[in-house]
Amino acid sequence: MVGADAGTAFAAARNAAALLGGVFAAICTTCAASAETAKFPNRPIQLIVPYAAGGAVDQTARFLQQGLEKRLGQNVLVINRPGASTTLGTLQAARAAPDGHTIVMVSLPHVSNYTLLKEVPYAQSDFIPITTVTNQWSVLVVNPSLPVRTLGDLIAYIKARPGEINYGTFGVGTSAHLAALQFESLIGARMQAVHYRGGAPTAVGVMTGEVQMAFGTPLSAGGGIAAGQLRAIAVTSEKRLVLFPDVPTAREQGLDYVHGSWFGLLAPARTPEPIIQRLYHVIKDTMAQPEVQKPIRDAGNEVWVTSPEEFARFIAEETKLWSAVLKGLSITQQ
Repeated sequence: MVGADAGTAFAAARNAAALLGGVFAAICTTCAASAETAKFPNRPIQLIVPYAAGGAVDQTARFLQQGLEKRLGQNVLVINRPGASTTLGTLQAARAAPDGHTIVMVSLPHVSNYTLLKEVPYAQSDFIPITTVTNQWSVLVVNPSLPVRTLGDLIAYIKARPGEINYGTFGVGTSAHLAALQFESLIGARMQAVHYRGGAPTAVGVMTGEVQMAFGTPLSAGGGIAAGQLRAIAVTSEKRLVLFPDVPTAREQGLDYVHGSWFGLLAPARTPEPIIQRLYHVIKDTMAQPEVQKPIRDAGNEVWVTSPEEFARFIAEETKLWSAVLKGLSITQQ
């Protein structure tokens, strides 16, 4: 009995030691994470933009850049990684260390790619939402050589040439692509998509006549409209844009069509919550500054900031919405 009691006592002591060791390890891990969080940021932050330089997403990132540097005390490097319908740059962010030093600016493709593409090399669960930053409307532009002046003219022109009209997009699943797909559905006619690597190259494609039309951003299309190299036919907002007061909405021209996009920031999954919260509050403060808001609004966008929790719910809702819309259009996966 004594031997048995001694064995039992020894086993209990061993289990207690193991338990204490586990607790100690957990405490050490927590302390290490807390120390890392307290030092954040301790090196430059990479802000990945999965679009070409010069487009709306890129410009929004650069509007943020200076404000973030001022408030975080570190350089913020905007890194353009366009291609593969924004999945190249987004994948780079998904694979980054979850320490807050790499974040990515995403838009509609982050929710539409799961339906449009046969394979997406990451999952929604590979990211933690930080916040939205802006909402953006589109402007429908055509090459000035087209004999159209109004939305009605354009629709009649497209219907008279089924499958012959080419439109430019910023890539599969981007706002320009989804805007055109919705437009096709509403007018009952199909066109051919030509995918570029961002808003600026798309605008150039329309200017040169490589494509006949595109749903551009106010920023990427504005210069061409002002120079007479692009003709603005309609805006996709609920009311006219301050940037283009003479361009009527689609609704004004008899088509019940409204299309908006959004930009937001994500961090790799497992990024510590205190770092997510710090980034959110720093971005929120930055976006509240007049010197940041003015160029964003001048570019035809709206400032729109949400909490990480609100952004997570929004992403889930948008994913469900666009999955239903695109499946209803019987789109062939790319």
